[in-house]
Amino acid sequence: MVVQETVQNKSEFTTVGVDQALKNVGLCVNKNGSLSGMLVREMKLRGAARLDSLENQITMYAKVFHPDLIAMEGYSFGSINRPFDLGEIGGILKLSFRRLGIPLIIVAPSLLKQFVTGDGSASKARMMGYVNTRYSYDTDNDNIADAVGLAKFAEVYLTGKSSYRSELDAVLSLQEALVTKKVSVRFKKLPSI
Repeated sequence: MVVQETVQNKSEFTTVGVDQALKNVGLCVNKNGSLSGMLVREMKLRGAARLDSLENQITMYAKVFHPDLIAMEGYSFGSINRPFDLGEIGGILKLSFRRLGIPLIIVAPSLLKQFVTGDGSASKARMMGYVNTRYSYDTDNDNIADAVGLAKFAEVYLTGKSSYRSELDAVLSLQEALVTKKVSVRFKKLPSI
């Protein structure tokens, strides 16, 4: 995973939030705090053709906006709805962003909920309500709401600025987890040959 260090006082930025799903992917572009959300849909195709179409559409947005940072929602391990298919689209998007040289962070669903609402177990309806009131972005689609939250997460991660304690705490939690992970990998004993 490519991770960009926090850049304090960055005044101009572009971040993208990606909430991947099987039939439509929530995408939000955050340019200097101005949010634009959309659904990238692929309802007719199946299998590899669907993956190819979704990857091409999302990569096109990434190339056009070339964000400073992308935040993508991590996998919901409690999900019972085709987790392998979700893993395929997630893996393809991670690889695409890496090939484009765009830094990426993965945000666990509970951490995203904590960031937006202050409650890691918030419902989809509550998430949409907070996105509407906190970010002045009105949507009735939970994929877009998550993408907006992810784009804002990337903004706070990148700039270190927020008026909300829940946002700063969630970002700090991810940063600490990434540092711990790096240290544990660095000192991991390799198997002898």
